[in-house]
Amino acid sequence: MSFNLVFFNGDVRRDKKQEAMLKSMNARGNFLQSLADMEKQRTKNEEQTKAVRKIQKKWRGFRSRHFLRLQFRAQFDAISDGQRGLENSNSPKFQQIVQMAQLLVNFYETNKDEERLVMTLVELVKARTANRAFEQQIRDSQRFLLARCCVKFLNHADENTIFFHVFRFLEDFVTCHSHLYEAISQHGLFDAEFHLLEALIGKPDDVSIQKKPMQPRHLQLLTRIFDVFVNPIRTTPVSVHVADRLLKTICVKISDLNFANYILYYIRDHIRLSGTQHVNPNSPVLYEAVKSVNVIQKWKLRPEEVETASIRLRAVFLSFVENVDKTNPESLKQLFDSLALVLDQHATIMKTLNVKEDLTESGRQRTAVNQYLWEYSNRILSSVNFRRAACAYANTPNVNVTSLIPMRKHFTECMDLLASSDTFLEALYTFITSSERFEPDDCCTQRINALELFCNCLNKRISSVADSDFIPTSIFAHFDATVEFVRDVSIKLIHSMFPVYQRGEPGVTNRNQFKDVTDAVFSFLGAIYQKDNRLKYFPEGFWTNHGREVFVGIGHQARTTPRNRRQQPMRSEFVERLAELYEEVGDDSDDEELMERNARDKIPTALQRGICIMKNLPFIVPFMDRVQLFNRLLSQEHDRYVDVSRMFNNYNTNLTVRRDQIYMDAFEKYKPKAVKDDVRELKANIRVKMINWAGSNEQGVDGGGIFREFLSELLKDAFNVNRGFFTETTESKLLYPNPTAIYLLGADCLTHYQFIGRMIGKLIYERQLHEVRFAEFFIAQLFEDRTKDVDLQHMKSFDPLIFKNLKALQTTSERELDELQLDFSVVTSDVGLVRTVNLKPNGSNQRVTVDNVHEYIRLYVNYYLKHRISTMVGAIRRGISEVISIEWMSMFAPHELQILIAGFEEVFTIREIRENCQITFGMASSTTDQDFIEMIWDVIDKLSKDDKMAFLRFVTGCSRAPVDGLQSMYPKMGILVTSASEEELPTSATCMNLLRIPKYSNRTRLEEKLRYAINSGAGFELA
Repeated sequence: MSFNLVFFNGDVRRDKKQEAMLKSMNARGNFLQSLADMEKQRTKNEEQTKAVRKIQKKWRGFRSRHFLRLQFRAQFDAISDGQRGLENSNSPKFQQIVQMAQLLVNFYETNKDEERLVMTLVELVKARTANRAFEQQIRDSQRFLLARCCVKFLNHADENTIFFHVFRFLEDFVTCHSHLYEAISQHGLFDAEFHLLEALIGKPDDVSIQKKPMQPRHLQLLTRIFDVFVNPIRTTPVSVHVADRLLKTICVKISDLNFANYILYYIRDHIRLSGTQHVNPNSPVLYEAVKSVNVIQKWKLRPEEVETASIRLRAVFLSFVENVDKTNPESLKQLFDSLALVLDQHATIMKTLNVKEDLTESGRQRTAVNQYLWEYSNRILSSVNFRRAACAYANTPNVNVTSLIPMRKHFTECMDLLASSDTFLEALYTFITSSERFEPDDCCTQRINALELFCNCLNKRISSVADSDFIPTSIFAHFDATVEFVRDVSIKLIHSMFPVYQRGEPGVTNRNQFKDVTDAVFSFLGAIYQKDNRLKYFPEGFWTNHGREVFVGIGHQARTTPRNRRQQPMRSEFVERLAELYEEVGDDSDDEELMERNARDKIPTALQRGICIMKNLPFIVPFMDRVQLFNRLLSQEHDRYVDVSRMFNNYNTNLTVRRDQIYMDAFEKYKPKAVKDDVRELKANIRVKMINWAGSNEQGVDGGGIFREFLSELLKDAFNVNRGFFTETTESKLLYPNPTAIYLLGADCLTHYQFIGRMIGKLIYERQLHEVRFAEFFIAQLFEDRTKDVDLQHMKSFDPLIFKNLKALQTTSERELDELQLDFSVVTSDVGLVRTVNLKPNGSNQRVTVDNVHEYIRLYVNYYLKHRISTMVGAIRRGISEVISIEWMSMFAPHELQILIAGFEEVFTIREIRENCQITFGMASSTTDQDFIEMIWDVIDKLSKDDKMAFLRFVTGCSRAPVDGLQSMYPKMGILVTSASEEELPTSATCMNLLRIPKYSNRTRLEEKLRYAINSGAGFELA
């Protein structure tokens, strides 16, 4: 509302009424403002008045208390002076001491009355010592107030403080009563006591983190602080709340270095659990507080304090392991029933924390101490004491396996000792098989984890038993049923890893969830399978008799020419995915990631399961099915090379070699080179031209046969022990790389090993066989996981005497081991070079004992059968992997790899060759043809084993039949009867697997000429 009247000339005029209204409104506003100002002033005055009254009250109270203190102090001094006058008299003075105590609690002030407090405490202790009944004259309230004075005294203590009388009073009058101890602990008793300790220790000159010797005063003070938990004479019951407050002070208030260097080790060395007659009854109370899972939550700390408190509390808890009574089942049960829960709780706390990094000096020191304490705890979990305690608990009659199952990750070092407990394994087996059916999807995590631990324990037992000592029931009472159970469960686990959702769509892989248990199951079954291969314990077909279809996606493979390979190969998705997996593994990438990618790409679940089985449990698939799959992988690789090479028109390559220098000529062509390396040519068709000893070209055009003979002769020369690259085992004459080759042949020998690896790869790539017998420990490292330990059983083929001695060590007593004076080192002599080799760091200074004898055997076997030849094996592996993916071979066991390279040792039977070899005549038929055919079969049938192998080599270029039999040869083997003169020898066309033989008139001449031809070694001069 406007009260202004504006004229055109700019004047503003108001009439009288408007002026009156405006004045009244202004007056009203001024009146209201004045009221508000008055209210504000009144409120201010009231507040000032209250403050003045409060200050006056405080001042009067202070003045009154000060006056009373002066009065009480004067009365106290008068009584104390009177007490001094009565020191030599025999009159009773107990009443005066009580009066002094009553007066002191009313005027005690820090830095003024310390001497009066100490004097009073001394008199109280003296009076109680003189008359036990005197204690009753001091009321609980007086004791509590005096204890609070003691707390104030300790909070202001320094390194010169005499604390004996204070602690003596507390022991005689306060901590001996549970309710008083409880009350004073709530008012900072422990904080004050440890403040005194840190004052006595002072600021350290040395900031190193390690156990440091305690001075007598420090040790005396700690003994006083922990007296109620340490002194077996002190039987005053203590509540868990008191122990909780003590722990809070230790874990939160104590400086980092003092805790790590003094407190932790005092607790470890002096506090015991129940189990001996010298243990304080309150120690279990402290243990209950330490193992409480929510103790840190009750303290309500800042995040950085939570981290430190959790690490300290974990270290304190694990310190009890050091002194647990291993002969007392109750102590062991008390410890292990809570161990896993405590460790999991602290691990959860550490995972959920988000603490900012503190870069200050104190922050860096705290980080260093926390790291030290974490490592200290981990050292305890891997210590001998912990292993012995775990094994002692595992051997108790009523062992609770659910307590040990969560601790399985910490049993790596003591798995062999844990596995020795029949009681524990029986309890584990009962727990796992407690229900009628074991379905991983329906199982609780505890049973899955129990299966993991069970398989790891049995795996240790299997690996520690020599084949000659193998008695299944001594390994485990239910051995046969267990192996069958685990075999079937392994397939269920794979199915759970790759589930099928509704409508048959593949689900998300659960690989991470089942990784640990599947690794344990796969490793256990692999160890059993290896032993079964040597002993033939299980019936034939046991491993594949699981009643499940696990090999999918292969399909039918049409037969085409091996040299041409498959013109239009059937590339099943299974083969492609498996090849991709092997390729990824060969490139040191994560096969689990590839499997998860397969799941994301919606690869059918059946294919994912099949791939997982072929990667981890290939032996549950029949051997010939795996051979077929391997051939498919080779075909796919060959087709890939053909597709590329045809673009550059370099599918074939020529090679000329001298027959008496096959190895060196081939080496010069295909040895590893920094530039212009011809390794890719090994995937092409190599056309070989032979030059005989006279320098002339041998007759014959290589259609595949000459190459087969070339490769066979080359490898025969490479494996010749006289050349020095390989040597033989003591008795079995099995080949393995010569450990002294590097001394005999120089560093260049690794180039030769890589070249030999290329030739082995070419042999496998061409599906050719070569008659050679490798040591199993060598072939296992060549094609399998090189990180695995070598089985003790392999030492038997290497050196039976060493095997016998190592085997005897497993049962040697402590006294006998001490007499042997063995340490973790060996003395080797390589071509006259004698040296001492440590089997582990500082091994020459570590004695072999009963506790570590199994480790010694493992390291000894690994050194001689693995580490000494590791560089040679690595070079051979590099050579093989340059031709084929060496990961493909992982689907075969070592003895199967031997078959894949050398074929079956059994020669063909007459029935087999008659079914797969066709005889034709290159002349007009006659009535004697059938008789001649029977004559040929009869001569071949009567050949010796060596002659049959020579016959096969003469006809096909290889002395061994293909792994899948003569029926797989292409072209099919044939015999052509010619009209040549009877004086001529039989000839062959190995590229066509064809034997040309004149029609001899009698059996004697036929046998004579055939034997001469196949054993002449004339190469292709008879072609």
